[in-house]
Amino acid sequence: MTQTDSQRDVVDLLSADHREFDRIFTELEGLFGQSDPDVLRRKRELVDEVTIGLVKHSVAEETRVYPKVEQQVDREEAEHSKHEHAEAEETMKRLERMDPGDPQFDTEVATLIREIRHHVEHEEGRMFTELRAAFTREQLVEMAQDVERVKAMAPTRPHPMTPNEGAVRTVAGPLASLLDHLRDAVSGRGKRES
Repeated sequence: MTQTDSQRDVVDLLSADHREFDRIFTELEGLFGQSDPDVLRRKRELVDEVTIGLVKHSVAEETRVYPKVEQQVDREEAEHSKHEHAEAEETMKRLERMDPGDPQFDTEVATLIREIRHHVEHEEGRMFTELRAAFTREQLVEMAQDVERVKAMAPTRPHPMTPNEGAVRTVAGPLASLLDHLRDAVSGRGKRES
C-alpha cells in the first residue's frame, strides 16, 4: 500500500526530496564536459530546478525541523546541518551568477553535488534515525505537513547573507520569497519548456 501525502512523515518527505535532487545531479553529471548550445541550456535548466528545490527544502528544514532537532535530539547535529546548508548556498549563489558555458560551471556543479550528497548521507545516516526515535508518528506527520506549507511559500533563490536560523528565515523568508518569485516570473526561471 502506498502512502498518501497526508500520511507521509517528515523523514519520508525529506528523503523523497533527496532522491529527486540526486536524479537531477545524475543527469547533470552526464552532461559534464559538453558544450553544445542545447546541452548548455539543459544544464542551466537543471541547475535552476535543483537550486529552487534545494532552497525550499533548506528553508523548510531550518524553520520546521532543525529547531525541533535542537530542542529534543541534538543541538550539535542541527548546527552541523545548518553549516552544510550555508556552504551549499554559497555554491548555489556562485552558480546562479555563472553562464553554463563558463569553463568553471561544471566544476561548481560538481562541488554542489558533492556538498549535497555529503549532507544527505549525514542526515539520512543519523538525524533521520534520531527523529524517528524522538518523535511519535503523529508528530512526524505533522512536521511533514509543516514542511510542505513552508516549501510552498519559501524563497526560490539562495540568500547566503541571511543567517540559517529558523526565526530569521521565518521573518525574512516571505519578503525574499516574494522578490524571488517576481524575478522568476520576469526571467522565466524554473519554467520548463514543452
